[in-house]
Amino acid sequence: MKRVFSLALAALLLAGCTAAPADGNERSTAVTAETSTAQEAETTAAAPSPAAALRPLWLGDEKQYYMNEMVTGELIRYQVADLINHVTEVPCDVEGCAHDSESCPAVFRRGECDRVFVLDDDTLVAFTNNQFSETEDSQVVLLDRNCQNRRVAATIPNSSFLSLGYDVASVPYTDGQYLYCSGWQDGYGNQAAMFRVDLETGESSNLLESAPAQGLQFLGALDNQFVFSESDLTYPEPTGDLMADALTAPTGTITHWLFDPYTGEWKAFQTYTSDDGSLDRMYSAIVDGQYYQVDREAGSISVVDPVTGEAKLITDQYPTDQLQGSFAIQGTVQGWLLFYESPMVHLETGEIREKPNLPDNYWNGSAHQPNIYLNLGDILLVDCRYEPYTRTIIGTDGTPYTVDVEHEYLGLISTEDFLNGVPNYTEVGEYII
Repeated sequence: MKRVFSLALAALLLAGCTAAPADGNERSTAVTAETSTAQEAETTAAAPSPAAALRPLWLGDEKQYYMNEMVTGELIRYQVADLINHVTEVPCDVEGCAHDSESCPAVFRRGECDRVFVLDDDTLVAFTNNQFSETEDSQVVLLDRNCQNRRVAATIPNSSFLSLGYDVASVPYTDGQYLYCSGWQDGYGNQAAMFRVDLETGESSNLLESAPAQGLQFLGALDNQFVFSESDLTYPEPTGDLMADALTAPTGTITHWLFDPYTGEWKAFQTYTSDDGSLDRMYSAIVDGQYYQVDREAGSISVVDPVTGEAKLITDQYPTDQLQGSFAIQGTVQGWLLFYESPMVHLETGEIREKPNLPDNYWNGSAHQPNIYLNLGDILLVDCRYEPYTRTIIGTDGTPYTVDVEHEYLGLISTEDFLNGVPNYTEVGEYII
């Protein structure tokens, strides 16, 4: 059985709650008028209408893709894949630099910088974390496109950010005026938070302080609203049989909430419950700004309008045997909705067809199809090959040790070749993490 790569698993964990359409006024109306009015009055004055629709920030664009790696236990080094000149290099212009100390402009102390996201043509942004003993606060940091000229835009005490860059649930967002990043207040993994940062003033706030529930999980954005998941589930007592316990489904309800960051209004959007079987039957995910629902039993795939709640059917002919287990949406490419190891669907016509496979990549002995790191319209950045090697790592105490891993290499491929299984790659360099 082919291995679904770690990015697919991360996407499934972060965004793949089961889902069913909301029905009835109770499930689709806003939180009580008294609560929502109070929230709106509290937040509207501080948050005017957006300058633009919410958009996710990614780890690269058509020019560059940004990566970082641990140099020692306390230092982080940036590397950049140049997608125009097809090389990967450390963004440092110091002659003779070994890129292994803070004297290198591309090396930072852990906690001072983290993964960088492209904010605009000139600027990168990083959301640092206070998960390390040597740091006290989490910061929002701006850098030039060469990863230099670091400046702190905001400092948020007692907080942690979820800014991994894997999918729409683990990237920051902007509307042209504010930055938004999900995470936690009171330390990593504690109280869920959605931080809003004003880039002009450095002021920040946690938009979830008046949320209708605790422990909300961020799923992504639809137009100018964020989507969060609330889980009220009961898991059966473990029997000691690990396999049987893993396959035993929970009971209860999952609710997907729409949150308007400009008015403070919360609205129950979709509800999934074991009472009607939708908790197990339905799969949902936010992909490229659209909310997709899949009925595993009916073989139907729909896209749901966040304003009306209406579901537009894409197809009801999808083979149900392909909708079980680790089924997950990979993304959209040239009008096709792609799935990991399942047939693709055309979003306009509903046509279903197998996607011809590219040559498998092998990671830790398991095979997987190339993953999409950046979708640039007519061109995709993917992992195109792996080479085994023995890596030497310096531990936090300065002692070296070795591990057997693989070099992963990134390549550009046209969407036409990708969809037709033609491995016509332009390699751009090694993937660093």
